[in-house]
Amino acid sequence: MNKFIIAVIACSLIFISCKKESSPETPSIVGFWKGKWGSSEAYPTYGYAALFRSNGTVRIFDGADTATAAKAEGTYTVSGTTVTANYTYAGSVNLLAISATVDSKFTFLEGTWGNSPSNTNGGKWFLNKK
Repeated sequence: MNKFIIAVIACSLIFISCKKESSPETPSIVGFWKGKWGSSEAYPTYGYAALFRSNGTVRIFDGADTATAAKAEGTYTVSGTTVTANYTYAGSVNLLAISATVDSKFTFLEGTWGNSPSNTNGGKWFLNKK
């Protein structure tokens, strides 16, 4: 009987101490991203950032310092590796549009921007997830 109790206790301890494998987190666009934008065909050199929220909204920061940058609000969608968004700066009626390709780990975005409905007639941009 004592051997049986010892065996049950040993098995219980082994079961309790085993780590459960956690499934890897699904990559997501949600979070803060920082990078640069440029006009026309020029290489992006101006500060640019985006806060993609889980509810499908995005805040765009046009400037290197998000505290003083011009801010815009809009919505975004993700379809596979393509991210698109439309947004407007406060006090403006000009709707801007962006389109980008995101890498498989959702850490780098690169795309184009424009005056909506076009998302290609303004220039290029890129962002890194922070």
